[in-house]
Amino acid sequence: MTLYHSLSTILLLIAIPQGLDGTPTFKAHILKHVTSKTSSSDQQIAATEVINRILPQQAQYFKVGIDSRMKLNSFRIEKSDETEGKVYITASSGVAATKGFYYYLKYFCGCHVSWDGDQLNLPEILPSINETIEAPSSIIYYQNVCTWSYSFTWWTWSEWRRHIDWMALQGITLSLAPFQEDLWTELYSEYNITQHDIDNHLGGPGFFAWQRMGNIRGWGGPLTAKFKRFSSMLQLKIVQQMRRLGMTVALPAFAGHLPVQFKQFFPQSRISFVADWNGFPAQYASPVFLDPVDPLFKEIGAKFMKKAIARYGTDHIYFSDPFNENQPRSASARYLSEAAAGIFKTMTTADPLAVWLLQGWMLVKNPFWSDRAIRSFLTAVPKGRMLVLDLQSEQFPQYQRTQSYHGQPFIWCMLSNFGGTLGMLGSVDIVFQRIQETRNDENFTMLGTGITPEGINQNYGLYEFALEMGWLRNISSTDDWFRTYARVRYESEDEQLQNSWSIFKSTVYNFKGLELMRGKYTFNRRPSLKLSPWVWYNETLFNEGVNLLLHANASNALFKRDVVDLTRQFLQNTVDRLYLNIKGSYQTRNITSLRLYSNMFSELLQNIDSLLLTDRHFLLGNWLESAKALGQTSLERQKYEINARNQITLWGPQGQIIDYANKQWAGMVRDFFRPRWSLFLGELQSALETNGTINDTKTRDKIFRLIELPFSTDNKIYPTESQGNALEVARELFLVWSQRGTMLKKLPTESPVTKKN
Repeated sequence: MTLYHSLSTILLLIAIPQGLDGTPTFKAHILKHVTSKTSSSDQQIAATEVINRILPQQAQYFKVGIDSRMKLNSFRIEKSDETEGKVYITASSGVAATKGFYYYLKYFCGCHVSWDGDQLNLPEILPSINETIEAPSSIIYYQNVCTWSYSFTWWTWSEWRRHIDWMALQGITLSLAPFQEDLWTELYSEYNITQHDIDNHLGGPGFFAWQRMGNIRGWGGPLTAKFKRFSSMLQLKIVQQMRRLGMTVALPAFAGHLPVQFKQFFPQSRISFVADWNGFPAQYASPVFLDPVDPLFKEIGAKFMKKAIARYGTDHIYFSDPFNENQPRSASARYLSEAAAGIFKTMTTADPLAVWLLQGWMLVKNPFWSDRAIRSFLTAVPKGRMLVLDLQSEQFPQYQRTQSYHGQPFIWCMLSNFGGTLGMLGSVDIVFQRIQETRNDENFTMLGTGITPEGINQNYGLYEFALEMGWLRNISSTDDWFRTYARVRYESEDEQLQNSWSIFKSTVYNFKGLELMRGKYTFNRRPSLKLSPWVWYNETLFNEGVNLLLHANASNALFKRDVVDLTRQFLQNTVDRLYLNIKGSYQTRNITSLRLYSNMFSELLQNIDSLLLTDRHFLLGNWLESAKALGQTSLERQKYEINARNQITLWGPQGQIIDYANKQWAGMVRDFFRPRWSLFLGELQSALETNGTINDTKTRDKIFRLIELPFSTDNKIYPTESQGNALEVARELFLVWSQRGTMLKKLPTESPVTKKN
């Protein structure tokens, strides 16, 4: 045993401090061995490289030092007359140093770095500073297992290196490395599973996450050997770069999901078919699940983990989610305790210092998981050897009902997005209040904060705010934070910009309900008369914010990107209002008004497509071309394009989860959403003209056959460069539809679900 392992084992044996009620009050030292093993000198080099990539012309003015004696997640920044024009950043790790660098850029130099682009116009003379920041969080977490499918699927090293730089600037200390298909191919072969059967089991790149979670098998596949090699080498570079910066990386562990042939090969083992998930047909449904109480689980799981460790090394933390949208075979306390113990025992067989990272999604709105069941499952693992992600703390927190996960440490996470869909949504004040309240309550075992969106590249300010809540104690006002956000993002002191973001913070980013908000809008959903659009905010006030933004004094690329996004939100609401008028016209059998509103609906969708076309962030072509670029043969390119198209449309062979991951992108509005609604509105008019009613089933089948399926398998090429002037188009459309919108019904401000209850 190495000296490091000996010290780590001692740390794990230290008694956990107890509160008056016996609840653990531990903090960072419980998981102290879960950390990067990179030397301080190498972390210093890695942090300096990030600065060089962000500011290649001014990097020489920043000097980084790593002092491991400093408090975990802390940095000190010094710049004065005595430092000869240099900014000295001393930090506890490489990632803390880069966070310190960004803190200085943002709050002292008025700069901004984001998913959407950068604003890096530094002042000629760098401001003086002498400040030390100690984060109140031991861990800053990022990623959802679904993010790798909804956002990262087609990325290459250039995209990943840029993203890891962003992660470092945001101070993220823990994340995932989920690619594993190459290791499973190797392991399945050792159990005599043929390549043909492996191909039928592993899903395509667009659907990895759900195949890994045991929801489906084979859909979007087969996976080529070339893609496995590419992804394996890519993940190796990702893991190495993250660790160089001092980040910790969680590797996958065995969750029990296997090819169906294992049930035949091991008839004496507890292997069962997984229940149907979202109506997938038999050939893509029901992988098998090996019960964690079976000895074979430990054998397979330990072999897999040893392969993962051999390839990627280890930070001693592993994620496994055996029951993510799958139910355990029994709700008995004894079984659930044995199942959890079996999974953890498998981990410690491969790594005696293993910590289990568990997504808490299985507990959300799931009646199976009673208080008794949760307690049995969580307490089967020694306290401090499981770290739970409270996956959607801003809407459905579980740490309260579980008595702080019965003593297991957890991360307070903001999810906010499902499927990578666009649409402005957030709960800023809830994030602000709950993180503070939970952090200050010693009865909670919260170790840190994180963001867990299923997809990125929308609502950026919301995510940066949540991440900064993990680092900064001195955020006293959400309104002030977003006013600063507007100032640095757009490089403008215009009061109108700051006022507009104050409005957005109090409208679209002030959701406080319990309704499931994903995909709630109208035009990007399969047409139906059963939709019930509504808004949770003052629409008139939001529109005033958009108008302020459109006429503010700013001109950079980030401003133009946000102009498109916010005008899209305004137009999206207008479409919803048009839909209510169309629905009312049909119900009152008014063919004249139905035709009028249908024509307006079609025109507005065409306008939305034209608006989205003015900014590269909203182009379907980029998603499709990125997918095809990973193919080395025409067959591979075709397969990846089908994966990319199907995920954002039908999500399954017959539309099993249709529109779940839809994207409001130029090209998709024109050739997918608009044709669907044109057909549907034509059916409504025909029904009134013949004094009949619309046949929902026939209309849905017609839409699937004539529009949805052909689009999912088409190979039309779409633009990858923007066209038109974003600000001019946005201003014109806002003016036109503000005027025309006065004749439309207002959107309800209460959801039908809430109203019904």
